[in-house]
Amino acid sequence: MSRKNRRIPLDLYVNKLINGGPFMVRTSNLSKGGVFVHRLIEPDTPVDAHIALEFSLPGSKEVLWAEAEVSHGARDGGVGLSFRDLTPRVARKINDFVDSSSGLTAIPIGI
Repeated sequence: MSRKNRRIPLDLYVNKLINGGPFMVRTSNLSKGGVFVHRLIEPDTPVDAHIALEFSLPGSKEVLWAEAEVSHGARDGGVGLSFRDLTPRVARKINDFVDSSSGLTAIPIGI
C-alpha cells in the first residue's frame, strides 16, 4: 500500500485535546493529510475518535488548530491522525511547510 501524501520527519511537541482535556504528544512525521504522534501520558484513544490539535510549525510563532481523527494505532503507543476539515489557512500553512521542508525540530508550545 502506498501513501497518498509525502511524509517529512518532524520532531515537534503538540497539544492533543481529548474531550476538552489537553495532553502533550510528540510527532515523528507530518504530511499534508495527517501526522503521526507518540503518546506521552494520556488515555488510549480509539480508532475513529475525533480530537483537536494545537501546534506551531517550526519557524513560526503562529498557533494553529486542526481537527483530526485517529486512523490507526501502533504497538509502540503511537497513533496516526488524519486531518479533518482544515480551514483553508491552516491547510495552506501545513502544505507550504511540507513542500518546503525536509524535516525539522521545533520547541514545544505551552498549554
